[in-house]
Amino acid sequence: MKKYQTNISILFLVLIFSMLGCCKDDPAPRKGKSTAVFNPDKEYGTVTDIDGNEYKTIAIGTQTWMAENLQVTRYSNGDSIIFLPLSAGKGVFHLQTQGVYCAYDDTADPDSLATYGLLYNGHTVVDQRNLCPDGWHVPSDEEWITLVTYLDNGENAFDPNGTGTNGVVGGRLKEVGTLHWNAPNPADNSSGFTALPGGIRYGDTYYYKSQQALFWSFTEYVNDTIPNIQGKVLWMHSISDLFTSIIRQPFPKVAGQSVRCISDN
Repeated sequence: MKKYQTNISILFLVLIFSMLGCCKDDPAPRKGKSTAVFNPDKEYGTVTDIDGNEYKTIAIGTQTWMAENLQVTRYSNGDSIIFLPLSAGKGVFHLQTQGVYCAYDDTADPDSLATYGLLYNGHTVVDQRNLCPDGWHVPSDEEWITLVTYLDNGENAFDPNGTGTNGVVGGRLKEVGTLHWNAPNPADNSSGFTALPGGIRYGDTYYYKSQQALFWSFTEYVNDTIPNIQGKVLWMHSISDLFTSIIRQPFPKVAGQSVRCISDN
């Protein structure tokens, strides 16, 4: 009996050490899974960033776009982008003159990050090290206008040389339904772009998740009548939960917004 009990004790210890060994060798935190609702009638491709995140892509007219918000943490040359959550200190994000990123509400949930992506300041999107995967880039304002003009298809008398606001294309770009967008979200996602409302960070506050999708371009906004504006403002394009419109407007580089990359080809 004593020998039997000794054998049981040895087996128990082996089991404990085996379990500890498994815990020690656990892999890195899992990649998140997006819950975005894509257009089932569209054919999507894929592209992978330097961090190993895979994104769906969609051809629209002569362009190919990411159909998901960017969530990379390194430039394409491998250099890390600075991460600045709220805990980094009051006013720190707003004062940056170099590229930084954050996650809405400082979330670390991998599924949320995969769905909504990260928020990048404007200095990140103009950095020559390239925020996007090889063969891709942050779109220019002109490339955004090309997208909007194509999807408008002459139905809204769109003037690409005017304000850039369009009354119908936002609905053709947005994900359908209210899983991620607030109601009423008039949308059909007929383009397959699947715009998602990642919100914005301005200063020490996050705004508009589930309400607005705000996307950077890398094009500088120039206005000679406004003092000291040079190099501080970029063109961006935004879509809301309430309307089918898309709005083009200038916005300070110090804000954190979503990014959709476009293929070089």
